[in-house]
Amino acid sequence: MGRQSPNAGIGGRTQQAGTLLAATAMPITFQPTLMPRSPVDQALITGISTSLNYALAAFIQDSIEALALRAAGRPDPARVDRHGWRRASIGLDLAAVGAGLAIQRALAPRPAERLPRGGARTAGWWLTATGVSGATVGVLQELTGRRRDREDHSLPVAPFAGAVLAAANEYRRRRWEARFPGVGADEGAPASAAKSFAMSLGVTAGLTGLAAGERLFAAAVGSTLQRGLPGHERLYRPLGHLAALSALGGALYGLMRRVDHRIERGAGEIEAAYGTPPTSPLVSGGPGSGVTWESLSRQGRRNVANVVTADQIEQVMGEPARAEPIRVFVGLESAPTEAERVALAIAELRRTGAFDRSLLMVISPTGTGYVNYVAVETAAYLTRGDLASVAMQYSLRPSPLSLDRVAEGRKHYRMLIDAIHNTLGERPPAKRPRVVLFGESLGAWTSQDAFAHRGTQGLLDAGVDRAIWIGTPYMSKWKAEVLDGGRPDVDPGLVGRFNDFGELEALDPEARGRLRYVMITHANDAVGHFGLDLLVRAPDWLGPAATRAGTVPGAQQWRSPTTFVQTLVDMKNAANVVPGQFEAKGHDYRADLARFVREVYALPASDDQLAAVEQALRAAELDRKRLVDAAKVPADDAGS
Repeated sequence: MGRQSPNAGIGGRTQQAGTLLAATAMPITFQPTLMPRSPVDQALITGISTSLNYALAAFIQDSIEALALRAAGRPDPARVDRHGWRRASIGLDLAAVGAGLAIQRALAPRPAERLPRGGARTAGWWLTATGVSGATVGVLQELTGRRRDREDHSLPVAPFAGAVLAAANEYRRRRWEARFPGVGADEGAPASAAKSFAMSLGVTAGLTGLAAGERLFAAAVGSTLQRGLPGHERLYRPLGHLAALSALGGALYGLMRRVDHRIERGAGEIEAAYGTPPTSPLVSGGPGSGVTWESLSRQGRRNVANVVTADQIEQVMGEPARAEPIRVFVGLESAPTEAERVALAIAELRRTGAFDRSLLMVISPTGTGYVNYVAVETAAYLTRGDLASVAMQYSLRPSPLSLDRVAEGRKHYRMLIDAIHNTLGERPPAKRPRVVLFGESLGAWTSQDAFAHRGTQGLLDAGVDRAIWIGTPYMSKWKAEVLDGGRPDVDPGLVGRFNDFGELEALDPEARGRLRYVMITHANDAVGHFGLDLLVRAPDWLGPAATRAGTVPGAQQWRSPTTFVQTLVDMKNAANVVPGQFEAKGHDYRADLARFVREVYALPASDDQLAAVEQALRAAELDRKRLVDAAKVPADDAGS
């Protein structure tokens, strides 16, 4: 009977190398990041990051072990000399350390570098880290191992070495964070760390169990193929991994589709708080509208039902209203095709007399169809009601679940802008409204990328006078094109990105007067930072501590894949807002949005009037929450 593979079990070198690296890297999962997090969040970050660190290191070490097996002179792991294999592995681990260091040195970070360069450098880091881990395990096993006539023992040295290195890393982390007090500090963190760690063990155990099942499945596939094909089963194990991952991916896709369908059905249901169609003919779903009340979806019905009235405008502004505001909303279910939905929107704008208003606000909503009340109601107050707004829905799901709808949203918006531009072209210039844009979160992405590869000139050509975008996702192509500079179709004086209104106020009068297209992105809004490149390179916002924004922790360090997981959780927490309590942090832009609307859209109002508007906005938000709560439906006025 052949001996058990010396690379199997808890004492196996591949498993131990992964365990050692994962344990050593665990302390960084507790570092402060952009947003505070709960013990459950911390458990997920630690558990997922630890499992990924283990899996990556084990994969690299497994490849090194396979090469060492060949170097030891035996293709069958059960028949090789254990010590010879181990020594060959140590030699290759040390070679991997040198190769990884050489790669990192040759591919040092550069400004605006391409992702493949960053990916290769990060691969070099992983090669070095895994080589150190594997060599450490091999040397310790050589020093502590015993050899008998017919039995070998591979001692599980990684847990002990990992505990020592993790403790040293934790001490180093705390000393480093002590240099940057304040930002990201959480006084409750020490008390919840033990709870988070305990929960993270459960997450890690679950993911480890899943990985173990996947490895057994892959080995079974390899053994099955070995019986009919030449070669050892390890040769065919990658095919087993591929089959297992394909099956898992298919199952996850099916589950996500079920979740999507359930959310979409819920978004179409009429809530008790907004069960009655509006009586105003100036909004979609009202008398004479071509858009049915049932097709508007939950967020569309809320949007048109909460339009401010002329009486409210007069009370808040302290002067007569000019008109009743117009709100046009076309739901995803309002017409079967993009062209028909655009035609329906134009018909609604014509029917309501929107093209006769002084300001036409073209909005790209978030994934659910949510339209930011602060933005549209501020514009209604400051125009004294002489406003028409229009929004077209492109998804029924929250933004994180609507990434597959970005292309649809971009197409929708471009078609709507073109249709409005063509319609206004039929009117004398003196009888055209000023066209302004607004987009939030995924809506900012879709409305910006409607002008991708056109720069600021594309906006001018489309007749867009002004634009405001809040919480723009990192993946926006247009944003990158206009901010990186160098394009002939970009006038840098027309566009700006700001963390808060104070940054805009700090501009000199001439620059402030030229500004027309504004992006507002908080430095601690993970939506503006999250992207796949966090897996392979350090982002600009985690540069030297002295150059970071004040809301980005100076102690936060980039590490793949931990920073990716941390920023993903930060993105979720950035959207936690309290109705009626406006703050300028994370993904909450309500605190100074009214001031941006007044400035960027060039709408006249005194400071006292603006203060009255902001007070009315807070009160209205609380009223909406009470209305929804009274109908026993969860409020989600913050959108998504």
